[in-house]
Amino acid sequence: MPYKDLEHDDPMNLVGIVLPGEPGQVEAMAECIVEEYVRLGWDERRLFSLFVSPMFLATHRIYRQKGESYIRGLIHETWCRYHPPAKEVICG
Repeated sequence: MPYKDLEHDDPMNLVGIVLPGEPGQVEAMAECIVEEYVRLGWDERRLFSLFVSPMFLATHRIYRQKGESYIRGLIHETWCRYHPPAKEVICG
């Protein structure tokens, strides 16, 4: 609880918005999330779990809207962009 009421333009004031709002924002948000975790070294199984679990609202919403094959393809494509191909992973 804040000690005092915040001004309407205070940068520390929490503001909730509905995302995404425009066409293409779901895909852009998915790409950013996947890229961030791939660059941290998360493998496909671990990263995919963020999308299938309803506990993670934003990623689960993307999963419901775009489907499993879209998410798996995005993870694979992004992984191949940032990591050299291993024997068990075919990039291309």
